[in-house]
Amino acid sequence: MTEPAPATPRPARRFPRWVARLGRSGVPEAIVGLFAYMYNEAFPSIDGNRTLAEAIVDFLLCFFAALTGRWPRVGTLGVAATLIAQVLVSDELSVTVFAMFVPIVSNGAHGRTVLRDIAAPLYFALAIVKTMPLNDTLGDQLQTVIIWAVLVGLAWGTGRTIHRLRREGQEQAELRTAALRSQRRSIARDLHDTVSYATTTMIMRAEQIKLRVGDDPQLTEDLDFIIATGRRSVRDLRGMMETLRRNDPELDLEQNTPWRLLTVTDVIAERQAELAAHGLTLQVTSDADLDSLPSSVRETLAKLVVEATSNMVKHAGKGPCRLIIEVQDDTLEAVFTNRLRAGHRQDGGRPGLGLVGAAERVRAIGGELEATAASGTWILRAQLPIGE
Repeated sequence: MTEPAPATPRPARRFPRWVARLGRSGVPEAIVGLFAYMYNEAFPSIDGNRTLAEAIVDFLLCFFAALTGRWPRVGTLGVAATLIAQVLVSDELSVTVFAMFVPIVSNGAHGRTVLRDIAAPLYFALAIVKTMPLNDTLGDQLQTVIIWAVLVGLAWGTGRTIHRLRREGQEQAELRTAALRSQRRSIARDLHDTVSYATTTMIMRAEQIKLRVGDDPQLTEDLDFIIATGRRSVRDLRGMMETLRRNDPELDLEQNTPWRLLTVTDVIAERQAELAAHGLTLQVTSDADLDSLPSSVRETLAKLVVEATSNMVKHAGKGPCRLIIEVQDDTLEAVFTNRLRAGHRQDGGRPGLGLVGAAERVRAIGGELEATAASGTWILRAQLPIGE
């Protein structure tokens, strides 16, 4: 039995994935810095009379805030320097002063706690000096302090929350990956201990029978077929077990498995020989270069050919079996047909696991699979998108 995978804790709340991916790009900080500068230019201070020094300081404040995402130390220190310059050259409160929150949030979100904890009180003190005249009443001064304390605290808390959610998301992803790896290793062990062992034993027994059999060419041919098929199954099982044991499941698409080592043309040729060994003929009609299709389509089509022809071996009656493959626009259509054996249920009953698996593979690449039986003929139709 396959051992259960380690339980994965309930996912914690986190930001959408596209927000997390912005991470180290520095794009959010640059956007906020640019917006603050453009807003200040569109809606200048009340008197509208800015000196050149004030304009330069406003620009530099937003500029250094925008740099925080990519160059945190330069951005954080640059904002501090320009805040000091703004206190010295201007008595007006400019919108650009709010750009000081960018380094606080950004450093907190990226876990740069030292920079954040230095910047937050320094910016708070400079904001107080900038906006609290000494001739204000004590009540007004206290109100100014409280407002700036709340704003700086919100920026500090926002950055810390983003960092916590991002860290929890990474931990959840690592736990899910570990659980998946454990499950894959367990499946690989079970395949080796059960299916692979049983198949190898079957091959050895067939080889022993072949040594004892007399001059019976038909029996010898049947035994050779059993041995060859068993060895091919062991080879495929070994490839599956190697795939399951890889450390990183995401690398599977770049690795060669037995399905990717064979071309679609080779698979069709093998299945034609398989059907011929059972007295069936597979007629193939195709107007497409099957081996130049996208890799996902090639692999899905190859597996579909194997599953459909395996069903033909089990259920097909006398008469030719057909495979028609056509490509129209950006869609490949594959149609398998065969006559059913006399007395075979046309409704097919419950679909087999092989057909269910084939349907899942087809849907995984955005295709459709339909199986029907009419007038004694079994029809399996698949449509696969081939657009890159």
